[in-house]
Amino acid sequence: MDDLTYVLRDIEEKARQEYLPIISPEVGKFLRILVQIKRPERILEVGTATGYSTIWLARAAGQGVELVTIERDEERAERAKKNFHKAGISGQVNLKIGDALEILPLLRRSFDMVFIDAAKGQYLNYLEAVLELLPSGGVIIADNVLYRGYVRKKGLIKHKRRTMVNRLKEYIDVIMNHELLESTILPWGDGLAISVRR
Repeated sequence: MDDLTYVLRDIEEKARQEYLPIISPEVGKFLRILVQIKRPERILEVGTATGYSTIWLARAAGQGVELVTIERDEERAERAKKNFHKAGISGQVNLKIGDALEILPLLRRSFDMVFIDAAKGQYLNYLEAVLELLPSGGVIIADNVLYRGYVRKKGLIKHKRRTMVNRLKEYIDVIMNHELLESTILPWGDGLAISVRR
């Protein structure tokens, strides 16, 4: 087992033990392939958590690609830094700690690829902010858009989940009908929305 595989498996195990939300390994592999196909010069990640998806993105991108990742929770950000060091990607990653909706307007340069995996109820707000940073041909990937199947579920949804589900439905509706985006939904993991700016 190489060092990267060990680090990823360690994060997976800790996430299981602590009920931390991370992408599935299948989604990680998809991100890796997408980065290899797209070959972005600059990647933005909204929602670092403990760095699992960041590692997939950074290792696929390689040296010379700028990767900016934003995490609101300071404890998770510190754990992510340690995981970046173990994975050998510390020099590739610019980790910003704070509220993404406050940080995004301060980013001045464009990004070829954006991965969103943060507060689900804020996806539309993130979309609005990242569209300002995305050139034509840029890609937005949003994770968890089907939210455990509730987004496509018929019938009554419990009150505690209703707001989030409705906001994710709205996000899907907006990206599928947005004049600037070509979008699709993939049923992998907890649902991935892929959008390309026209």
